[in-house]
Amino acid sequence: MLGADGHILGDENTAWRPSTVDVPDEAPRGKLDLMIDLDFRMTSTGLYADVVLPSATWYEKYDLSTTDMHPYVHPFNPAISPPWEARTDWATFRSLAQAVARLAQDHLPARDDLVMIPLQHDTPDELGQPLGKVRDWRAGEAEPVPGKTMPRLAVIHRDYPNLDQMYMALGPLARQSIVCKGIQISGERAYDEFASQVEACRAPGVAQGMPSLERDESAVQAILTFSGATNGRRAVEEWEALERQTGLSLSAIGRGHEAEAQTLQSITAQPQLAMATPVWSGLEAPGRRYAPFTLNLEHQVPWRTLTGRQHLYQDHELLLDFGEGLPLYRPPLTLPPFASGDTHVPPNEARSVTVRYLTPHQKWGIHTTYTDTPQMLTLFRGGQTIWISEEDASAMGIHDNDWVEVYNRNGVIAARAVVTYRIPEGVAMMYHAQDRVIGVPGTEITKDRGGTHNSVTRVIPKPTHMVGGYGHLSYGFNYYGPSGHQRDTITWIRPLKEVKWLED
Repeated sequence: MLGADGHILGDENTAWRPSTVDVPDEAPRGKLDLMIDLDFRMTSTGLYADVVLPSATWYEKYDLSTTDMHPYVHPFNPAISPPWEARTDWATFRSLAQAVARLAQDHLPARDDLVMIPLQHDTPDELGQPLGKVRDWRAGEAEPVPGKTMPRLAVIHRDYPNLDQMYMALGPLARQSIVCKGIQISGERAYDEFASQVEACRAPGVAQGMPSLERDESAVQAILTFSGATNGRRAVEEWEALERQTGLSLSAIGRGHEAEAQTLQSITAQPQLAMATPVWSGLEAPGRRYAPFTLNLEHQVPWRTLTGRQHLYQDHELLLDFGEGLPLYRPPLTLPPFASGDTHVPPNEARSVTVRYLTPHQKWGIHTTYTDTPQMLTLFRGGQTIWISEEDASAMGIHDNDWVEVYNRNGVIAARAVVTYRIPEGVAMMYHAQDRVIGVPGTEITKDRGGTHNSVTRVIPKPTHMVGGYGHLSYGFNYYGPSGHQRDTITWIRPLKEVKWLED
């Protein structure tokens, strides 16, 4: 995407060329002209960005945080205003919307775009591939029918000159319906409730009279008002909608909460339990903690699968072709770290070992954040480390805390070794989200600073994750898609002959 130098060892035009796509011999090395980073952490993205925007942290803005496994919705409240030129992400995107709208007056008029939409979960699109049979309309196996043999097609109106006004107002489509996981309710009552809580947009234009989202507190309140987890009226409406779909008696689950309406002020003053909503499969209540699938087990609501039941066997044609009709263990590919045509790695007269490289979740950080602060650096070694077995360390002649190079055709990492008996021979482990912003020397291989935990990995889409239009195998954002299988790869490790701290 960037065409950055120094970290890809393979020849892009030969070693990784797809066999079914016509790639020109002189393909562009970089495909991105401008990269803007909005992140209060100076991560590797910031190192490569053309523009880094100053961003407010968690303690300098209004926001919400929760998951389906937390009994509370947690509010963020600013302890201080964003310092210097920093802005909240809400304010930053407002400024960007204003700039685009201003330029669009002369350069980007409103237009209609034809877009393709994946065959989605919890919709009739789940039946797009009967019996799990893939029919390719491009090969003449079927007629091209949107929503069945190909993605859906939709016309989207892009009103770029009014982007700022549309961003800062809750538009009329929110009044029509609220849809999540196939459960649909009217948005009329929620829209009117929210409109009574905030000011209306006053400026003349397409948003005049609509509920204003100019303040980030208003955006937070919109979420709380439209969600059944924080608004009792929405929860009851959702249970009634699911009741009509399934023919089961479910509305009583939400009864008694109709008058509850959480606000930013109320959850700030005192923690409030999230309400039971059919959007999640678990149920929780005072004195009862969340457990998954209790809605299905205790109230007989069908699972969101093709059969409505739990099942391990998948009879889709593509899964069967890959031998994955049933769950099975797939060992890592035992391909060598390099292939013919790759950039030559100069030897350094040190013995190397071949290992299976894993990147588990960050341990020495606050959920991958602030690992480079003085307090966090005192928790462990400070800087990047990789855990290796005593046997592999002995084979390379290195000791605990020695510097090593971890490398394959994807890139190079320079890190210190944590030698331990807890790691089996032939395996190395590097906790993820160790960015190359502190304590990272240069490497002999690239003559550049060592990379991150991802430098020796490469994301390769798995074909079985591209199944669509077949029950629960259909697309759903953040629910069905590529997994982190790149976190298990083969790489070499060798001692770093000389530690050089680069100036740039």
